[in-house]
Amino acid sequence: MVRHPVSLRQLQRVLSQDQLLIEYVLANPMSYALAISRSGAHAYSLPSRAAIEANAAKYCNEIHAKLTDPTLAQTLFRELLAPIQDYGEKRDLVIVPDGQLHLLPFSALGNKGAYVISTHTVGVVPSSTAFVILNQQSEEKESAEMPYIGVAAWTQNTDSRSPILRAISGPERSEFVPLPQSEAEVETIAHDLPRPNTILLGANATETRFKELSTESTEVIHLALHGYADVDYPDRSALIFAPEVNGPDDGLLQAREIRELHIKAKLVTLSACDTGVGPVGEADVANVVNAFIEAGADSVVSTLWDLEDESTEHLMKVFYSRLALHERKVDALRSAQLDLLNQGLSPYFWAGVQIVGDPSGTIR
Repeated sequence: MVRHPVSLRQLQRVLSQDQLLIEYVLANPMSYALAISRSGAHAYSLPSRAAIEANAAKYCNEIHAKLTDPTLAQTLFRELLAPIQDYGEKRDLVIVPDGQLHLLPFSALGNKGAYVISTHTVGVVPSSTAFVILNQQSEEKESAEMPYIGVAAWTQNTDSRSPILRAISGPERSEFVPLPQSEAEVETIAHDLPRPNTILLGANATETRFKELSTESTEVIHLALHGYADVDYPDRSALIFAPEVNGPDDGLLQAREIRELHIKAKLVTLSACDTGVGPVGEADVANVVNAFIEAGADSVVSTLWDLEDESTEHLMKVFYSRLALHERKVDALRSAQLDLLNQGLSPYFWAGVQIVGDPSGTIR
């Protein structure tokens, strides 16, 4: 992806009337937010990096514990969004995070007792320049030859009644528990989206076969897999495919390998654990998501923490049913998140799924 910085005018031409792009810069003793709409740009002073990141880390820990904390959700809203005048007038938020904000679900911030997702869509982009490039890239894509590719490698049935997480602590095969809902997930999506399609299940869902398919012109690639985030060596973060007997690949599709692919998809969905997590640096967050965008995907739906298998299947079914109605990607995701929220589920079950890249395209 070309990375020449875009001008403010170029960015504003791409933004829709309802979009508000907010770029954060965390620093001490004061942080800043630059809010850009189609008609204007304003800079805002925010609390210190230390204060914001401490609150963000505490809130993320509480969400991971399946707790709700309206007070802290409101505090973070007050620190990050309340100062921005256009927030109440613009419906579509496009966030360019910094530091630990890469791991904070803005959709779960609270405003007067309601989550942000109740009133706004939330998308994430690596930078303003990437937002412009991905928007142009999406508009230039033609109709796909194969609208859908679905992959579910860990489909064995299990008798366990405990919630199953799409999570592993390291690339050890003994830790790859079955994901019994993943097969139904990819097959249900196939019914919603146009044909032809290709679905790889169980032993057929190998890294080698996916690499062969990844060069096809497609609308959607959906990967219901285990994932592994290596915070020490981010290029080794990987998606885990089925084992291959005497095959050319090891089944670990690492971030460094993903960058070498030639993805032609409008949307890649990583229905796996921790696919959005990576070591936070001053310039970027290195992870599997950005690798797919660098490989050519217009946008990537990813996760910020371990996902519970059954609720994830439900979220994905609603998401794709809305995509099939030609809703924008970001609207379809919001509908799926609101569906779980309205069932009384805490942010743990819905806020960790986010869309990175171009949020506005539709699936034909």
